[in-house]
Amino acid sequence: MKSPRIVTIDGPAGSGKTTVARMLARRLRWRWLESGSLYRAFTWLVLFLEPELLKAEPSSVANFLKKHLPHFRFEVSEQGLFLSFQGRPLREELRLPEVEARVSDVAAMAEVRSLVNEILRRLAREGPVVAEGRDMGTVVFPEASAKFYLTASAEVRAKRRLRDWQARGLSLSWEEVLASLQARDQKDSSRKTAPLSIPEGAYVIDTSLKTPEEVLEEILSRLP
Repeated sequence: MKSPRIVTIDGPAGSGKTTVARMLARRLRWRWLESGSLYRAFTWLVLFLEPELLKAEPSSVANFLKKHLPHFRFEVSEQGLFLSFQGRPLREELRLPEVEARVSDVAAMAEVRSLVNEILRRLAREGPVVAEGRDMGTVVFPEASAKFYLTASAEVRAKRRLRDWQARGLSLSWEEVLASLQARDQKDSSRKTAPLSIPEGAYVIDTSLKTPEEVLEEILSRLP
């Protein structure tokens, strides 16, 4: 099997794209590049250093992030994108409910997306990647020779996300998670800049009734 240098996997929250992208990267022995961590890290930084910026012009947010960019460190491997800020590893910070609630607002800012895309493309030049996110196949890497779009029902996605949050000790109801996901879906699909959509030429997989292993094998069978 001759694999392309970039495989993109897009889809809404809870569709299983993160799990499958991780598995695919390990199988191919490629690096796993996911945009979500970047948007979450930038959202976390704004929330906990300058939360009032969320009410400011997008250009102000982008300038704030550019000013602090030298303090970030990015490392990409089969395990994903590792981020640290001023030497502080960012892990649980990226999954805080406060970050989850506002990441779509930050991701909707054209100037911020431009900054993130620039970083992603630079990191991808270092070698083959499985690129996972919401606009990897439409905007960031439209030239990718293999594109996939994962989806699932909102109810199934809410159950998955609730399970993830409970594993981290967060106490939320299924109804709260479902409402959060539906609000996220609305924001992602209606934003003016790079709305969530199926990339041209992408192979669509509904993961609602499939295991991650089944989805992985389906993707592998579709690679050039």
